[in-house]
Amino acid sequence: MRKYLLDTNIISELAKPSPHQNIVDFVIKQDKAWLSIITVHELNYGLKLLPEGKRRSQLEASIENFIEQYANFIIPIEYQEAHVAALLRADARKLGRPCHLADSLIAGTAKAHDLTVVTRNEKDFRDFGIGVINPW
Repeated sequence: MRKYLLDTNIISELAKPSPHQNIVDFVIKQDKAWLSIITVHELNYGLKLLPEGKRRSQLEASIENFIEQYANFIIPIEYQEAHVAALLRADARKLGRPCHLADSLIAGTAKAHDLTVVTRNEKDFRDFGIGVINPW
């Protein structure tokens, strides 16, 4: 049975007032799925860039609720994840395909824990030799 690491865009989609039904269905069907601490960072960073107001408050509440539900399934970046991410990022750069640090850390986490990344941005992870699915 595959185990999944949810990318930031999955959580962002679920925080929308009317999320895509395929995403809702996919997440509901999982016994458990994992998050990288990098996703928590990206979500909070994105929230802080939004102007204060009703929309930001609603998104903050949705994301806080989701993070709370997944609190025991958040994988930190420790030596193993960082080391694997560095190898993946260096290999991608040598192939002329530089990648973002955050994506390499998420990919390194997935590879270190034998997880499949669930994302809309398949191209961001295609060069890392990990499983990737797009439930959209």
